Parts: sequence; C-alpha cells; structure tokens
Amino acid sequence: MSRPVSGREKKSFRLNMLFEPNELEELDNFRYSARIPSRSEAIRLLMKLGMEAFAAKADKERGETGETTKPS
Repeated sequence: MSRPVSGREKKSFRLNMLFEPNELEELDNFRYSARIPSRSEAIRLLMKLGMEAFAAKADKERGETGETTKPS
C-alpha cells in the first residue's frame, strides 16, 4: 500500500509506458472496435481481462494438480 499524500490517500496514479508502433495500432484498433473512449480505459480493460484470464488458468491448473496455494 502506498503512503498517504497530505493526509489523504491518492486514488489514481500516472503510469508512463512505451509502445512499439504496431502495439499502439493494435491498442487503437481494439479501442475503436470496442467503442472505448480513451487509450487509458482500453488499457485498464485489457489489464483486467488479462488478470482474470491468468487467475482462471491458475485456478484450473491448481484444480488439476490438487495444489491448495497459488504458485509464486
């Protein structure tokens, strides 16, 4: 958890990222086809979907191997 800023916790953080031209084109194509208003929203949605897929895969693998804790 981050430290409070001036007695209040910061609710948003700026994250600078570098993209290859083809990655940015793919992001924009996804954004336009999904009617997402901004690149930031598109990135947040893709992160959420990716993390959910990763968690589902990990859950499935744990179920197949019988593990009770998440792999590190």
